[in-house]
Amino acid sequence: MLDKVRTLKDLSFYLGYPEDTLTRINPPEHYLCFDIPKPGTSEKRRIEAPTGILMEILERLCDGLQRIYASHKTPAAYGFVRSAVNDPDKRTIFSNASRHLNRKYLLNIDLDSFFYQITQERVKQILADDRFFVFSGEATDLISNLVVLNGRLPMGCPTSPPLSNFATYDLDYDLLRWSYAQNITFTRFVDDLSFSANFQLKPDHLEAITDLLTMHRFVPDSHKIKWYGPDDEKEVTGLIVGKEISLPEEYLSDVETEINRMQGIRDYARLFPDYRIFDWLRKIDRVIDGKLSFIRSVYGADDEIYRRLNQLAQDLDVTPSGSESISWRYAGYEYFS
Repeated sequence: MLDKVRTLKDLSFYLGYPEDTLTRINPPEHYLCFDIPKPGTSEKRRIEAPTGILMEILERLCDGLQRIYASHKTPAAYGFVRSAVNDPDKRTIFSNASRHLNRKYLLNIDLDSFFYQITQERVKQILADDRFFVFSGEATDLISNLVVLNGRLPMGCPTSPPLSNFATYDLDYDLLRWSYAQNITFTRFVDDLSFSANFQLKPDHLEAITDLLTMHRFVPDSHKIKWYGPDDEKEVTGLIVGKEISLPEEYLSDVETEINRMQGIRDYARLFPDYRIFDWLRKIDRVIDGKLSFIRSVYGADDEIYRRLNQLAQDLDVTPSGSESISWRYAGYEYFS
């Protein structure tokens, strides 16, 4: 177990690689970097995906980090938090949004370039925190070298999400204490902070939240601060929250468009076979699979909306496998991580 790892020798045994192999790895040599569209915008998201031996090591570290955080998770954290099968307190994009049902007012705040704000020095401080780990200085230095790129957490690396949860551990509790005193509900889904109440949220509330973020060395994205009142359709991490949880109409429409577009791509691939086209089709299939699985989780397998889209996908042989769904909002990130 990672929480028992102290020395480089312990780390070598845990990861299954000799110490000299681990110390010789130069992470920048093992990354594939590319851009994908950000959902709902014309902007691009830079993905930095580890490959080969580095990916194998980081996946093993990710598993250990997830297990440790699961036993220390804050009441506010809902993104990338592992839950047991029968856990009544499952942390998902759905349960996160559910905390804000039937609230008249809502304030959403995004943290700007969240992973990039978590530097290698900050990662070292996390790994040296004896509330969670018992790493020696050498082990801390090695792990911090393996999990960062260009001096900060990379977007597309499996260890970045759990490390970001550790990085916001104290921030979560400070915001929870403040929110409780104000009779405000607060949750965090990765870099999305949501605050809701049945009384009007005001600039003074935002100022207090920003002060706490600054104290913990986090910067909000001023362009992604959203206020909602009693008559507004409210969104939390892209889900519509009212008396119940639903998905935006444009999202459902986009899924249908993607499925229909697949037919033309498949027809083209049959006429002009190319392994690159088929590889791309497999990637799209997986994203659609995750989106259909998510729609099913929101509306249920018997819902007319899900059944119609699922049938449309089955006609194209793009069917949900029953595996754990890909979060629709972070499909691009999760697929390549």
